[in-house]
Amino acid sequence: LIMLEEPCGRGQVERVLWCSFVRARFNPGQSPRVFRTRVKRLLDIDRHLDLTGAEVPPEASYAFAAPPAIEGAEAEYLAVDAFCLAIALDLLDAGFKQSEVVFLIRYLRPELERRFPALLEPPSLISRQRYRARDYPNLPSYEDSGQRYADRRLFVLLEKVELTEISQAFSRGEQRTPVILEPVFCEGAEALSNELHKTMPDPRRAVIVLELAATAQSVQAWLSKAPVIRRGRPKA
Repeated sequence: LIMLEEPCGRGQVERVLWCSFVRARFNPGQSPRVFRTRVKRLLDIDRHLDLTGAEVPPEASYAFAAPPAIEGAEAEYLAVDAFCLAIALDLLDAGFKQSEVVFLIRYLRPELERRFPALLEPPSLISRQRYRARDYPNLPSYEDSGQRYADRRLFVLLEKVELTEISQAFSRGEQRTPVILEPVFCEGAEALSNELHKTMPDPRRAVIVLELAATAQSVQAWLSKAPVIRRGRPKA
């Protein structure tokens, strides 16, 4: 996969997200209105959520695409913006509140941007094939039936209990001492297993695990074939 740098509109991004979210191999049809509303709500919260009063403000000004410089113009989205939105939808599906999602992606954004190009490199996670570890010596690997296979997967571990506290602080208007999350990234299933072994002995501790590489590759694959969809009236 080659990372596309040409920006696209929100209509294209919504279609890419829908195709990626339902893991469609063929035309899945138009995304339902409730799905598009969820995307719009995330974007609206991102534009209005002010974290400048946080003890450690996030490095990223926006979780997703910045609003257009000209009022009324259409925002432009890069591939990494669609990637961040796809992760946001996965977090919503896992039970996170919208304000929690935007808060978290703001802090994750620099790391996601840094890792995104490498996640598009071979081997593919969406081809439904496995690749011998010897062909990808720079990647971690896993064993299955006596064979070692390359492991392109990238997992991130998140602690839900801290995010619940953040959401309550937002609802009371308290941003003096927000909790700064420190998600843990694990390259490959064996690294994930080792991290969970260290993390999970505490019975009160719960974690959310997301796999990011397949999401990045799926978003990029659909973005490369998404039709141009413009909003509003066509220009004369």
